[in-house]
Amino acid sequence: MVCDNERPLCKKCRDSGRECSYERETVFIIGTIEDGGRCSSHPPRVVKSSKKGKSSSRADGDRLELAPTEPLQPAWDDLVSVSNRGKGQHQIQIAAVHTNLQGIVRGPAGAWSGDDDDDGEGDEGGGGSGSGGGSSSITSSSNKFSFLHLPAYRTPDVQPFMSQDDFQLKSQAAVHLAPQEDSQPDTMSATADSICLFLYEHNHSVFSSNQAPWRDPSIQNNMICAALLNRTPIFLANPEWMATPWELHPKTFFDRLLDILVSLPAVLARSDRILSQGQTMGRRLMAQDLLINCLNIERQLDEWYTAATHQPGAFWVQDPLDAAAAAAAAAGGVGGTAASSSSPPPPVIVDNIPFCDMYGFRDSVTAIMFIYYWMALVLFYPCIERLYWAMFEPVVDEPMTHAIPVLPAHLQQVNPARYSAKEVRELAVHICRSLDFALSATVQPDMLVAPLFIARQFFEQAAAVAAAGDLLLHHDNLVLADNRLELMWCDGFRARLQAKGQDLLDVVQTRRWQDLASY
Repeated sequence: MVCDNERPLCKKCRDSGRECSYERETVFIIGTIEDGGRCSSHPPRVVKSSKKGKSSSRADGDRLELAPTEPLQPAWDDLVSVSNRGKGQHQIQIAAVHTNLQGIVRGPAGAWSGDDDDDGEGDEGGGGSGSGGGSSSITSSSNKFSFLHLPAYRTPDVQPFMSQDDFQLKSQAAVHLAPQEDSQPDTMSATADSICLFLYEHNHSVFSSNQAPWRDPSIQNNMICAALLNRTPIFLANPEWMATPWELHPKTFFDRLLDILVSLPAVLARSDRILSQGQTMGRRLMAQDLLINCLNIERQLDEWYTAATHQPGAFWVQDPLDAAAAAAAAAGGVGGTAASSSSPPPPVIVDNIPFCDMYGFRDSVTAIMFIYYWMALVLFYPCIERLYWAMFEPVVDEPMTHAIPVLPAHLQQVNPARYSAKEVRELAVHICRSLDFALSATVQPDMLVAPLFIARQFFEQAAAVAAAGDLLLHHDNLVLADNRLELMWCDGFRARLQAKGQDLLDVVQTRRWQDLASY
């Protein structure tokens, strides 16, 4: 039988009930715009263009695989040593700025407006831009990009956020690697021009129905500050959150301090609940029990402070003459101009009135560490004082039998003057005397917003007390001062902080970046 070559099956085979067995595969004839209308009955040939292969090879070369080098460094260090795919080492400066991620406009590296091509390679590809914190793709054969527009810096709002919403933090991480000398590819980069940048935004709720992932690097500090201001317990006080993230990295004094501070929001919340109740014997006993817990936490903070101040050159009172001589060389940004943790920057001279000599610190991390210690005590000491005096308030349910409480021996030794408004004011002054050095040294200025807010809030409340003439509650002349100069200083520092944040964003727009991660 002769095949009639009918497709897809031979008609003679179908009519005779035979199985038709063409060896050739079925081919669909397709004409496309790329083929110019040409059609073919053969399967299309897959041909890899050399240009595409070159672009793919270059993309692999640009791919980042950053890994910390041994020995591992604490996460709070301003400069961290990393290697990219095991080739050479970079000293990366960690910078973080709060911003509106939806207002970011990104473009390809070709749109970069710097003075020169900092990595010695040209970038192929056309234009195109995206917005929304890096959510849009970049139309370029290179994975490098630039920030075409960043929203103007505004200090984060840290007003207490009374809501049942979950704590939400979004972050975009990008890295700028400074070029290394071709003759020494395996040596450490001599400058600190390499930057790891975190652009983030978050609300100030402290509730979390679904706990945040371990990988988020910004959650600890932001949630602790929000919890202290909201006086609400947080899950970071759970033991696993104080242990698991540091299985491979060493803990610093700052980390140990934060381990203590995470317990304070629960204490403040419990204190508010107890003191809002009526003056009963049950309230007195609960206040006594919580006061014992507070004194235990205070003992831990005292031990931490003693150990931290025994470190060489932890902090000192700056000499105004030395500070004036060094003011012109003060550090002021990222990318090789800001100080490292091993080389503290010169102090910055500002109008120090009404505060006397300002503090200097070993480095930026030490400055922020002590600022957070004093910030916590500004909130903690009034809580202890109120609990102490609550034990001596008359009770209505047993007025005759327990007019004067019988206290344990260790509570009888408590000196309430240690927690008075005068002492709290000194703590607020310590914060203000430290802020300018910290601002000049750090590239994470947002960490200073909460301490500034708490110090200013104390001065504002003290000014209100002085205006009301409440002599029975606050009889100390230092507390009864109107605090106008202190409030003016705080407002002036806030303006300096905002200028520092804007300077950082201006530097960011002069660099080319590669995406690292998003949270």
